[in-house]
Amino acid sequence: MIFNERLRGLRKEKGWTQQETAEKLSIAYRNYQRLEADGNTPNFANLVQIADLFGVSMDYLAGRTHRREMDGGMGHRVILSVETEEDTAELEELLRGVISAALDAEGVDVPCEVDVLLTGNEGIHAINLEQRGVDAPTDVLSFPMFDLKPGDKPSAKDADPGSGLVPLGDMVLNLERICAQGEEYGHGPRREAAYLAVHSVLHLLGYDHMDDGPMKAQMREREEAILAMLGMGR
Repeated sequence: MIFNERLRGLRKEKGWTQQETAEKLSIAYRNYQRLEADGNTPNFANLVQIADLFGVSMDYLAGRTHRREMDGGMGHRVILSVETEEDTAELEELLRGVISAALDAEGVDVPCEVDVLLTGNEGIHAINLEQRGVDAPTDVLSFPMFDLKPGDKPSAKDADPGSGLVPLGDMVLNLERICAQGEEYGHGPRREAAYLAVHSVLHLLGYDHMDDGPMKAQMREREEAILAMLGMGR
């Protein structure tokens, strides 16, 4: 397991024994030994403690990125599920960064959890039909957990007691549309994926674009502002 390998490597870099590391983490020696054993995974509290002790990001410990630096954000968690045999590692890393940055840009000041499904035309078509009664594929679907308005933010009282994270909602991204639209618009799949992720985050936070009035203009303005902040503006 990547977590176990990285924990062992970080401890050895410091020159600490298992006993010393357990003491620094204020956990039992036997429990620490289990953390280093292949196949064992930490709970959320342990992951936070270990990341803080070694000064690395939780995403690095979990094997979701090769970057060790902490991003300084709120510690949002993006859970990705993939329904494809393609290699999506780079895209997954991009989406984690974009989604966290979009939440921070909107002033979300509590750590949130967002569940993301990467699928294709067939998969998103089925979800669209089942959840919305629309018999067609689309590029992105968003399912907010809360009934927010633009400018509203989730609060700590909405957090799950077990994880300490606010379950903000789900998004579904269509990989086939990401590639096709990235080519069609001439900015490539990375920018298209980033745009759709930002678009979906704003939906989870209560933005909408059902008409051509002020709400749509407000949403478009925020999309472009966040993408520009990420260096992906037009």
